[in-house]
Amino acid sequence: MNLKKIICAALCGVMAVSMVSSCGSKKENRMDKDKLTGPKAYEEQIELKIPVYDRGMQGQADVDNNYWTQYVQKNFGDKYNIKMTFVPITRKEDVSVFEQLLAAGEQPDILFSYDYPTIVSYYSRGAFMPIDEDVLKLYAPTFYEKSKSLDQYAMADGERYFLPATRPKDYSWMTVVRQDWLDKAGLPMPQSREEFIEMLRKFKEMKLGGENTIPYAKDLFNAYFPNYANREYPLPEEDNAMYSDITVASLTWDATKKELQYWNQLYNEGLISPEWMLDKDASKMRSDFVSGKVGVYGFYLSQNPPVIQSLMENVPGAKLSVIDPKWITYEGNKTTGRAEWPFGMVSGISAQCEHPEAVLMYFEWLSQEENLFVMQNGIEGVTYKMEDDIPVIIDNYTGVERLNYNSNKDMWCLVTESKDYGSQEKNLAAQKVTYAPSGFEYLIQENYDYYQNVTKQYEYTDFLFNTSIKSLSQYGETLKSKWEVIQVDLITCKPEEFEAKYDAACKDYLAAGYQTVLDEKKEAYSKMK
Repeated sequence: MNLKKIICAALCGVMAVSMVSSCGSKKENRMDKDKLTGPKAYEEQIELKIPVYDRGMQGQADVDNNYWTQYVQKNFGDKYNIKMTFVPITRKEDVSVFEQLLAAGEQPDILFSYDYPTIVSYYSRGAFMPIDEDVLKLYAPTFYEKSKSLDQYAMADGERYFLPATRPKDYSWMTVVRQDWLDKAGLPMPQSREEFIEMLRKFKEMKLGGENTIPYAKDLFNAYFPNYANREYPLPEEDNAMYSDITVASLTWDATKKELQYWNQLYNEGLISPEWMLDKDASKMRSDFVSGKVGVYGFYLSQNPPVIQSLMENVPGAKLSVIDPKWITYEGNKTTGRAEWPFGMVSGISAQCEHPEAVLMYFEWLSQEENLFVMQNGIEGVTYKMEDDIPVIIDNYTGVERLNYNSNKDMWCLVTESKDYGSQEKNLAAQKVTYAPSGFEYLIQENYDYYQNVTKQYEYTDFLFNTSIKSLSQYGETLKSKWEVIQVDLITCKPEEFEAKYDAACKDYLAAGYQTVLDEKKEAYSKMK
């Protein structure tokens, strides 16, 4: 099928969730409309437990107790007599953390995920209560208006269960290359994976980062394993359905095998971080990059603690460019990638939540422009300054009021995925001055240009089934644990050992539950067709 048909089929799969009665069971706990008369302070204090990602960022305040959690308490919680308790959720292990909380009956009042199938799997287990549209409009009118275009993603079994956040296009994630290294090596920007590997070899040979040069920074993949360079294009719809999810690694897919062989080659040639297998939180590769050892590095430009500023302090002559996306592609192939869905974070209210209307009140508070602006930018003259009607983050501010990771994003991502100023032009201009350090605004423009001219036309979305794949929940954690061990073994083994080790790993992985996952996906896909 062509790209348009693939995307259309995936979208139809999402909408079909609302028509399939076998997806989940009706929940006992429902909102009592008769008793819900609108937002007001509670006579007796209640507690809301709100999850927030914990990314393990060194130098950051505790995600559950910092200036901005206290700000929420003072400006929202105290107003309504609500105790706001923030529950840390390890970012790279968020699914397993939520699974453990669900199993123990200790889940927070919201469960969320960027992965739609994960949210559907929680729903199929009865984790959420339905959200009455009239109650949503009453308690969260601003959020409702902003997100109503995403209603098709909010429904299951003909009822509303999910609260999808909006998703303005964000250009802050990028892979950069040390342009000064390219210049010293006399190399052009790589235009294929073959040229990319040759560039890495040259970086190592010339020791451009010193004796311990690391041409390409790498950390440990948890579950999602990008393998787009090895997928055929256009991707057959059934392959997309069977293998393109971010819950578990598609070990037995030929595209994944080839990608593992590629990383095996890089490791054996000494072209990637030598101890990448120990770097679960990406802190080691970040440290190596800012110290000047690394030639190629992928990161969020907006992340805090700042990356580029630290690099420039350590290596004042460093120059950076966004690497041409064609670096990831083999000669003659299309530069494909994973397209974003129109929604960002997808949340649901726990079926055990005693005050679901309070959750909606919090979503409303976050959605209101004056509150969202402060949560995203902080305090004028302290954490940001206004330039041409755009808030510009003050990079070097280190006081208690400083914003948490990525401009407090892990707190306001419940309602939107990125800062939105009303148009693509304004958003792009704003991202240049809010995400990029002074003097590096061009990186956002380069990233935008590459997206528009190179990758946009070849991206495609993951397939979404019209029912939950229950075996993903049943075997997901076991497969993730095995995948961590398997990928290390296959990437670090000698090249001549790879085939035998890969075959053995596939047998073990299939027997551990992946065969059941594939069988269930196959059956679900056949029923959809």
